[in-house]
Formats: sequence, C-alpha cells, structure tokens
Amino acid sequence: MDESRISEITFADLEMFLSFAEREHFGRTAADLGVSVATVQRGVRGLEQKLGVALIEQAGRQVRMLNAGHVLVREAHAVLRARLEAVDTTRAESGQPQRLLRIAHTYSLGLGFVPRVLAELLQQQAGLRFLCRQSSATDVVSALLRGEADVGFTSISPTETDIVVEPLFTEALLLAVPVGDPLAERTEVSLHEVRDRQFIAMEIGASSRTHMINACARAGFVPRITIQGSDLFVVESMVGAGIGVSVVPAGMNDHHHPQVARLRINDPASVERTVFLAYQRATALHTSVGALARIAREHGRRPPGPLR
Repeated sequence: MDESRISEITFADLEMFLSFAEREHFGRTAADLGVSVATVQRGVRGLEQKLGVALIEQAGRQVRMLNAGHVLVREAHAVLRARLEAVDTTRAESGQPQRLLRIAHTYSLGLGFVPRVLAELLQQQAGLRFLCRQSSATDVVSALLRGEADVGFTSISPTETDIVVEPLFTEALLLAVPVGDPLAERTEVSLHEVRDRQFIAMEIGASSRTHMINACARAGFVPRITIQGSDLFVVESMVGAGIGVSVVPAGMNDHHHPQVARLRINDPASVERTVFLAYQRATALHTSVGALARIAREHGRRPPGPLR
C-alpha cells in the first residue's frame, strides 16, 4: 500500500464518488455535476489508484459497485459529516450562529409539528440547515446521549443531568381501525370494546407500544399483538389492510390514511402521552437551539387539529 497516495485523497474525491455511487452511471453523474464523462471516469479510477483497491466493476457499458465501493460510501458519508460538524461546532463555540442543527424526532411528530417548528425557525435564521433523523422515542434519546443529535422531540423524558428536558404538550392516544370496520362510523370508543381483536404494534422498545399496552392494561386486558412494525406508518398500513387495530398518538392526524379511521378513546383513565423537547445542556446557549426551543414552546401551546 502506497501511504503517500492515500494522503492525496481529497474531500472533492469523496464527494464525486458519492455522486457516482448514487447513480452507478458515468454519464448521468457527469450531467448532474456539470462536468465531462471523462472527468468522472478519471476521478473514480484515480481514487481506486490512491486507495490501491477496486471500487467498481465494469462490463461493457454496465457499471456496478463492488463491496469496497459500498464500504467507501458509508465511510465517506461519515467523513464529510464530521467535516461539517467540526466547522459548525467551531463556529458555535466562537459565538457564531450554529449553521447545522441535527434534529431527532419520533415518526408522528415528523408529520406536522416538527416541520412547522423548523419552517418558522428558518424564517428567522435563513442560513440554517437541518439534518433530520426520524426514529422511535428510545432511539431519539439514544441519539442525544451519543451526541449524534443536538435536539430531540420525543415522548420519553431523559433523566441524565447533561440533558435539558422541557414538556411541550400532552396529546391524546387514538384507536386506529379500518375504514370498513363498524366502529369507524363512531367518534368515540372504549378500548374494552376491542379487547378480543388482533392488535398491530410497534416493535418492542418503542414508546408507542408501551403507551398502547399501558392503555389496554388500564382497560382491563392484555392486547393480542399479531404484527409488529418498525414505524407507525407500517402499523397503520397493517390496520388499513384489515389485519387488526392499534393505538396511535393524535399527531398521526397530520397524515391522512384513506383506509384508516382514528377514534377518540373515552375510557375513564386518561389515555394520552406527553411530548418533550430535549437538548444537550452544552448547546443551550447556542442562538439556534435557543430560538428553536422558544418556537417549539409556542407551537406546543397551540390547540391540536381536529380528528380526521
């Protein structure tokens, strides 16, 4: 391995290769980048020479990525992301506005609440950029603790002392049923009425699953879970297919599913969840984080939209 050649690899080399990797086609990559096909070919082949490994395989006009190419794509993304974060962190610590905010949020909050908050923040700080990560509530908290997110919107309240946590609002949990279900003609329902139904749930560890199980327990039964999904859109799609019912947060009303009806749960015990804003204490003084927190509080005080 020629170490001197490896040191010649530039950010531009990696950026061009990532563009090529998205298309696996020299011509389309050249057209999108506004350069010649020969320039892209030289860039990819030059990167192979510097690394001393083959990244692509070409048979006639067909080009495909080799395993080494896929590995480089993964690592190049990490390198370029680290470069961006280093610049933004340096600027922030020097008193400059933070230019990139890494936002982690749960699935339902990404439908309406988080986009509205970010849209208003952009009106105030037009130069900001966002890296949004949508995941389960537990994953959002984990991303914050690992330093992979600056701000989190989640239904779990972290307890670590280096995390600032603010409750934003409390929202109802709703029963999701297929539109052809007899219950779909009603506006309210008791969970006890569906105790013998099959349930669709998020996978183990997701807060939505915990909220659902707790709500059913307060209604006096343990739900019979038939299918587990990796996100709430999968869960509702299974409900829409007529496989079972589920309990989802009211934030899902920001999204219309033509095959799903969402009903109020009128059980005596409250069936709801609290949504929190969480961020690293070290970032609390950053102008961008402070502005985002203020806007999120204002939106959290606004009444929720109607059921659909």
